[in-house]
Amino acid sequence: MPLTPDPASAAQAAARKRELSNLNPDDIDSEKVDQMVRRLFNELDRQLKQAEQSRNQSNDATARAADARTLASLERTMEHLSRIERDRAAMRNSRASKKNEAVRKEIERKWTRILEIAVAEEILGQPDGSGAPPTLH
Repeated sequence: MPLTPDPASAAQAAARKRELSNLNPDDIDSEKVDQMVRRLFNELDRQLKQAEQSRNQSNDATARAADARTLASLERTMEHLSRIERDRAAMRNSRASKKNEAVRKEIERKWTRILEIAVAEEILGQPDGSGAPPTLH
């Protein structure tokens, strides 16, 4: 059995790796990822229930060892899912704060412009340059 992969499969894998390396977090549909994480949590729950039922039905050493391996695997999966969920929550908060920052800067820019106009009107009088004081209506 050769240790080198099939050249066509290796080329496909390399192309896929290059494709994935160019992805940004913004390229991934957030809703789909949330749905996948929920499905993985549901599957994890199902497997955990199955392991509990198996533990209750058998007492031999082989079955207990298999259950221990299954539980260890489930624990690692849960840790990975928890980390993914934490990272996604942090990314959502980061996006929201960036959006809020952009809105704040836009409002600040508009207020600065309004103040500049108000100061210019006060110094020069009317915006038409007549120098006459503003009239009250």
